[in-house]
Amino acid sequence: MSSDLSPDTESFIQQEIALGAFQSREDAIEAGIALLKSRRDLMNRLAESRRQLDEGEYFEYDDEGLRQLFDELIARAENRSSQ
Repeated sequence: MSSDLSPDTESFIQQEIALGAFQSREDAIEAGIALLKSRRDLMNRLAESRRQLDEGEYFEYDDEGLRQLFDELIARAENRSSQ
């Protein structure tokens, strides 16, 4: 596989390899691609969250409602762990 990267990027990759962050150029590039994929997934989740807000698909809680929700979640978690 061949890829033409800017001299600054190549230099950065070599510095990261020298520091021990990566064992090879390919490892550094794979890590960069993994970050891009994670960013894309996050952007997709944010877009879906925005859509849900825009369409009113959410719940509003006051302090008491949040306490009750947390208590219910804790009870469910405790119930699962005791099974």
